Amino acid sequence: MTLIRIRWSTPADLPALTDVFARASLSNEGDRDALLARPDALVLEGDGIAEGLTRVATNSDDIVGFATTAVVDGVPDLQDLFVDPDWMRQGIGRHLVHDAAANAAERGFEGIAVTANPHAFFFYHALGFVADGEIQTAFGPGQRMHLAVAPERS
Repeated sequence: MTLIRIRWSTPADLPALTDVFARASLSNEGDRDALLARPDALVLEGDGIAEGLTRVATNSDDIVGFATTAVVDGVPDLQDLFVDPDWMRQGIGRHLVHDAAANAAERGFEGIAVTANPHAFFFYHALGFVADGEIQTAFGPGQRMHLAVAPERS
């Protein structure tokens, strides 16, 4: 079993994150055509890196996934969660979600939120997220979901 470490991203990570982002996005057959029709959607701006919001999962020196969490309307919102297709189904996404939840708890929040597309709904549900309702996104319907976390008290 490979040891996975999670750390804060740095500007030097942007090329690797861009690669993971594009390959992971296109690996889902259900999303591929819509993404290829809008190539601008496959561009990772890297704002989360500059703002200190992105965490990366690494195995040794290679980035195998990343997650970006930003506070929206007073709640940490998991805005990006991407895993290198060669590393999918090995717990990387689960580790990144647990890391986001732990970071939210450390900062005193009671939960995190996410908008799950239909292909990701069961992944988030399996991790304990609860559906809050359907919303429309640029690529069709999505499900707003939340995960309760126990805030750390000082």
